[in-house]
Amino acid sequence: MSLTAKEAFAKLPQKLHNFFIKYPPRPFAQYSEKPSTIVDPNLNPFYPNKNPETGRWHGAKYSLRRSSDLYKMARKFGIQDLLPPLPKKFYEEKYFNKNWMRGVLTQKKRKWERDFPEKLEAREQAIAKMDETIAAARPRYKKQLEKKQQREKTWF
Repeated sequence: MSLTAKEAFAKLPQKLHNFFIKYPPRPFAQYSEKPSTIVDPNLNPFYPNKNPETGRWHGAKYSLRRSSDLYKMARKFGIQDLLPPLPKKFYEEKYFNKNWMRGVLTQKKRKWERDFPEKLEAREQAIAKMDETIAAARPRYKKQLEKKQQREKTWF
């Protein structure tokens, strides 16, 4: 047994019912997705709007709390897409399109922790070039190095 549009509309909570009477659902009316002027026919009740004559801003007709209540009620009935665009995102949409803070993705760490990988790499390079460095500082070390290499060749 399927409901007609009027029967389904009658079963909505009173707050949603009153809202849709004042502001028709999306297929019947288009709403601005950002703040506009108070004379705009696409005026969105969830955004603040500007008076073009005086230049003053009028607050949103529905506060963030009231708009979130309307959205949550509409979501229970599966008609949240019929509401005008909201300034805040809810539920999954909020988390899928989230810009994470840098500190949440990668923590800053202490200075020594940030510099540690570079320090280890520099240490490995210094160990690899150790014989050359010592030979440059002490010329007699070359002879010792040659003897050491000859001993290693005889052992293997």
